[in-house]
Amino acid sequence: MNKFTNTISQIDTFLDDIREKFIFHIPHSSEFIPDFQGFNKELIENETKLLVDHATDKIFNIEGVDSVIFPYNRIFCDVERLPDEKEELFKLGRGFYYTKTDDGKTLRELNEEHKNLIKKNYYDTHHKILNDLIENKIKKFQIVYIIDCHSYSDIPFISDLDKNSNRPDICLGTDVIHTPKWLIDKIKHTFEKEGLSVKINTPYSGTIVPLKFYGNNQIKSIMIEINRKLYIDNDGINSEKINYLNNIIKKSLFYG
Repeated sequence: MNKFTNTISQIDTFLDDIREKFIFHIPHSSEFIPDFQGFNKELIENETKLLVDHATDKIFNIEGVDSVIFPYNRIFCDVERLPDEKEELFKLGRGFYYTKTDDGKTLRELNEEHKNLIKKNYYDTHHKILNDLIENKIKKFQIVYIIDCHSYSDIPFISDLDKNSNRPDICLGTDVIHTPKWLIDKIKHTFEKEGLSVKINTPYSGTIVPLKFYGNNQIKSIMIEINRKLYIDNDGINSEKINYLNNIIKKSLFYG
């Protein structure tokens, strides 16, 4: 092996080591609903089109990075909502167990027994998977980076807290404790080099840090939200644009 090849091999090994410290959390990419109990089926298609973070499982797909992907539609169970008493959108029928559409129609009748089963069998199970992976990485590497992976509509939802129509190409969500400035700067700079507009905590704010680990300085987390206009055309999802965004994600996190 010559000196140049050896250097490239060392760089690849270094990048692999870095990637093992990362987790892609992808909670909203699936359209699948396993149980239609209580749903108004006429409303499901439009809500799915509106709310699902289409193709984020492809945009945030990098070899060597572990992903925790929720395999069910968020309108069935939204694993990024807080428990009811702590969730701001609960009063709008949009806690982890959605009962209302974006425009306030009844999406699903409230059934407390059914709701509790969904929390136990889907919500809690998902968070156990995420928490166990975080714990394993802390034991192995003493640090873990969580990338909270989302997309959003260029047109604000009725239920959105931020209804400003001037939406950026990229939104980075941060946490005052768990998001280091250097990580914000690196990701922001990479997207801006590509000519894309970036805002911090606008139109969405925050990033996932499981409550079990909140305050643990071994956990670093940032949310990357991608405006869907960047990859969804009139004809649907554009695979070339998906690949383009995937490459930017690689550069923003690991090199470039």
